[in-house]
Amino acid sequence: MAEQFDNETYESYVEGMPQVPWQHYLIPLALFIIVFVGVSGNSLVLFVIVKHRDMRTVTNYFVGNLAITDISLLLICALPTALILCGWQMGEFICRSTSYMQSVTVQATCLTLTVMTIDRYNLIVHAVKSRNTRTTTRAAVFNIFIWIFSFLVHIPAFVGTRKVDSECKRKFKHDDGPLIHYVIGNFFLMYALPLTVIVFCYIKILVQVWRKTSEGTESAQAQARALRRKKKITKMVFIVVVLFAICWAPLHVVNTVVFVNLDSPAPQVWGIIHICTLLLAYTNSIVNPFVYAFATTSFKKYFHRVFAPCRCGGVGGEMMTSVSISMKTKSERLSVTQNGASKDDSSI
Repeated sequence: MAEQFDNETYESYVEGMPQVPWQHYLIPLALFIIVFVGVSGNSLVLFVIVKHRDMRTVTNYFVGNLAITDISLLLICALPTALILCGWQMGEFICRSTSYMQSVTVQATCLTLTVMTIDRYNLIVHAVKSRNTRTTTRAAVFNIFIWIFSFLVHIPAFVGTRKVDSECKRKFKHDDGPLIHYVIGNFFLMYALPLTVIVFCYIKILVQVWRKTSEGTESAQAQARALRRKKKITKMVFIVVVLFAICWAPLHVVNTVVFVNLDSPAPQVWGIIHICTLLLAYTNSIVNPFVYAFATTSFKKYFHRVFAPCRCGGVGGEMMTSVSISMKTKSERLSVTQNGASKDDSSI
């Protein structure tokens, strides 16, 4: 499917592909691997959060929402991409819905990362004020709002997408203006603006953490432990944000360069660049579970339980299991607060 880079069409995620054999074998294989690993890893994250009450913290509500956005992107966008490259002919509805859902899920991911960062900002910079307002109920409401906003703001992607011959293109009007505005708007909504807010919040967080560290109050042991926990979780959120920025930046740059009609190499070269940047973007959906496993104690513990549920036998094993269950139950009881009140992120 040769791609024509002009200002009348918004090419889909599978256009511009050079007609070479590896297109039909290696790229679909890579996509299938990404889908399998990503869906498995993010499903495991959701399973751990849903199954274990002590994991249902404010931060983990947002982590769970990220897992949902990643699974949605992989199943609704990456999987059809792989099938199309294998020769499957998509219909008009699949063409529209796949393009639409890619925009929706990426927008939801951006907003979730932004809200997570603002949450860390409030927890560290405005610790006293956020103590009573930071609840799991509010986190759930924010997640719902994120999805509603994402579905509404990207309706033009569904309305304006058409199947033209064997290609999926976006056509709004005969003039170029609406399309260029849409592409530039996407760049700001789904990348530049969220990252600007995130960078601002992290600068404030770093300043506050530096002040607290340098003050070194005498009451310090409990506060120091709490601060270490906050630093650890903030670091995890920061890593997730940085990985998102790195993985999605090339695709946003390619799309923006193409649609502002800058000088560009031949379509086949752009086709290779486009699919490589797309693979990198989809790869972002598989990395977060690994970040949680390596950066947080609780996820690491529960992941280990899933893959090694019981390696002890006999009476000793039963005693260990009993003690483990007892400790877990006490921990869960302590972690539950009334009316969805904020739970301590120490479970992370």
